[in-house]
Amino acid sequence: MKMVERHISGQEMAKVARKEPSLVVRKGVFGCRGFSLIELIVAMVIIAVLAAIAIPQMKRFVERTRFSRAMSELRSIEKDIISFALSNDSYPNSLNDINRGGMKDPWGNPYQYANLAGGTPPRQSMFFTDLNTDFDLYSIGPDGVSQQVISDPASLDDVVRAGDGSWVGRGETF
Repeated sequence: MKMVERHISGQEMAKVARKEPSLVVRKGVFGCRGFSLIELIVAMVIIAVLAAIAIPQMKRFVERTRFSRAMSELRSIEKDIISFALSNDSYPNSLNDINRGGMKDPWGNPYQYANLAGGTPPRQSMFFTDLNTDFDLYSIGPDGVSQQVISDPASLDDVVRAGDGSWVGRGETF
């Protein structure tokens, strides 16, 4: 016996339902049956697991991007300082002299600058050697605190310029 599918009216459906209820398939508003509660819960659990994996990865990516941006901005400020020094035969006294005084790092803290010719003590490495001989330029990092020695726990997240500009990076990797 060959089955032929045809559209039937609501009255015909009611007749079939009275005679044989197992043949009638309930349809929703859009013509499809809905999801069961178990199916919805399983879908929500899958979404929650994926979010639990993705959110920490996204936070790490954003933090790495902030450190890269700070390093790039330090290099840009360094070029402006050197350009100023070549034009004026001395390093600027502050970042205001090169129109970078209000510039903030990716964490909202102002960049730190010290002209070492003015008698300011230079920042130092873990072996208490000076990081720079010309000028210090750094970001105090996400925690907003820093110390004179970059191996101090408060300075490990700082983004520093060292070796008179031969290196720029996080204090913990110097």
